Amino acid sequence: MTAIPGYVRTVATLGVLGLLLLLAITQGLAAVTEPFPEKADPPICVDTALDDGDVLRPASVTVSVVNAGTRTGLAASTLNDLEDQGFDRGTLSNQRDDQVGGVQLWVTGGAPSPVVQMLRSYLSGEVEVLDKAGSTPAITVVVGDDFAGVKKGREQVEVSRPVTVCGPVATAATNG
Repeated sequence: MTAIPGYVRTVATLGVLGLLLLLAITQGLAAVTEPFPEKADPPICVDTALDDGDVLRPASVTVSVVNAGTRTGLAASTLNDLEDQGFDRGTLSNQRDDQVGGVQLWVTGGAPSPVVQMLRSYLSGEVEVLDKAGSTPAITVVVGDDFAGVKKGREQVEVSRPVTVCGPVATAATNG
């Protein structure tokens, strides 16, 4: 049996190492040029189930506010006032609507809920409740030019039937 000359072994070794280097470069470039994963926005609120006999407080409710009127900053001041009363901060938006003079609550499901009972007590004037979805899962307060503002309301409401409330993410994480 003849021995393989040293230069042939060297050339073969360099060839294998070159192929491994080429494979590593190809894999590295593929990984580097891959797009970054999309950043997911955290939810504005999460659903929390409440049972008969539970107590609902403002801190358990996320509220979003829409300015349907022409008064600049009305939604922001309303949301700030509700936050000062203990409610969790949702989103702000503008949606011009001449049909909203005072204040509306947009809720899905139609039936009066403990959230509606509580939030109504904080809103001055006649509060119209509509079975309508807002742009977020949070309960939506829609204020018009005639809205008189936020007042001191009920600090708690006892739940009389099982309901789901969209509330702060941090609260849900510590309760679950």
